[in-house]
Amino acid sequence: MTIRGICWATGIAVVLIGGLGLVRSQAQDDSLDAARVAPDTTRLVLENAFVRVTEETVPPGKGLARHGHSRGVTVALTDYDIEQTIYPGGRVVRAHRHKGEVAWAAPVVHETHNVGTTIQNVVRIELK
Repeated sequence: MTIRGICWATGIAVVLIGGLGLVRSQAQDDSLDAARVAPDTTRLVLENAFVRVTEETVPPGKGLARHGHSRGVTVALTDYDIEQTIYPGGRVVRAHRHKGEVAWAAPVVHETHNVGTTIQNVVRIELK
């Protein structure tokens, strides 16, 4: 299956789950909205009563200041290396993501930094 196919299938599944009311997300604090915190790297693709879809494109060496995400699915569109500082507590986590990787994510408040040599490009599908 192609990356585009994975994104479509994931998006449809998330919309169905959200539409059925099986999953509820935390209310998102506007001051932690990634699209507001980092408008140069985060683009709002779609938002409705059920989901919020964003695309992040972060060059090597750049990062996003403290921001938050509701629960949902993240799809990696490129291979990249990331360092996250997770709040509360300030725990630092490094990871390598692979192109095509799809992961479920719990609600989080964090800072992120692209510590690799490739562009970080992801699509996030967050449930409301």
